[in-house]
Amino acid sequence: MQRGLIMNAVLILLIAACAAGEQAATTPEEAPTSGADKQFLLTYPNLANPGGEVLFENERVVVQRFLVGPGEWEGIHSHPGNQLYVHVKGGQWSGIIGGGEPTLSRSAAEDGSMGWMDPIPLSKGHESGNTGDTPIDLIWVTLKEGAPASPDVDHPGQIYPDIPLELLLENDRMIVQRVQVDPGEWEGIHSHPGNQIYIHIEGGVWSERRGGEQFDPSPFSETGSVGWKDAVDLSVGHESGNTGDTTIDLIWVTLK
Repeated sequence: MQRGLIMNAVLILLIAACAAGEQAATTPEEAPTSGADKQFLLTYPNLANPGGEVLFENERVVVQRFLVGPGEWEGIHSHPGNQLYVHVKGGQWSGIIGGGEPTLSRSAAEDGSMGWMDPIPLSKGHESGNTGDTPIDLIWVTLKEGAPASPDVDHPGQIYPDIPLELLLENDRMIVQRVQVDPGEWEGIHSHPGNQIYIHIEGGVWSERRGGEQFDPSPFSETGSVGWKDAVDLSVGHESGNTGDTTIDLIWVTLK
C-alpha cells in the first residue's frame, strides 16, 4: 500500500515536471531572447515587461516595442547605439542623466516622430519616464552590425511614382521615410531595394497588384505592426494600394 502511494506520488511529480517543461518551452517572452543576440536587446528594468515585445529579428536588426504608461519610468539602462526609435503613439517624456545632481529635461513627442540614438553606457545613469497622461507606444530598431553592409551601393530609399514620401532621417546606416496613403490611392508600379523594415503608425487594409493582376486584400495591418521587405524588381510590376476606408500612415526604414 505504502509502495503504491510512493509510486503514484513519483508519477504525479513526473507529469508536473513534463507539463512545466512544455510550458517553459513555449513561453512567448522567452523565445525571441534566446541565443547570442541578447546583447542587442534593449532592457527597461522598471517596466512590467523589461524586454518589451520582440516584433522582428534577423541577422541585421532586432525590433522591439515598449508601452510606457503614464507615471512609469524605464529604470536606469544602457543603449548599444546604432538605434532608431519611432513613436507609434507619442506623449510627454522626461529624462534624467545621473552623475551628481540629476538634470531633468522634458519633451513632447508626436505620433510618428523618430530619432537616432548613439551609445549610452550604464554608468551615465540614464532613464526616461512618461510624465504625461496617456500611454506612450515606442518602437526601437537596433542594428546588429557596426558598419553598413553595402557601403558602395547608392541607396535612394523607397520611391513611389504616384505618392511622395517624406525624408525623416538619413545617415551612413539607414534612410527613414514616411508616407500617408489615403483610401483608394495606389503607390504606382515600383521596385524595392530590399533590406527594408516597415512600421505602421496607422494601419489599414492593403491590396497588391502584380503584372496588372489584383489580389485579394491582405489581412488588416494593425497600428504598430512591422515587417521586413526583401528586394522586388521593377519588372515584377508590383504596387500596393489602400483598399480600406482610413488613411494608412507608414514608415519605411531602408538599411544601407
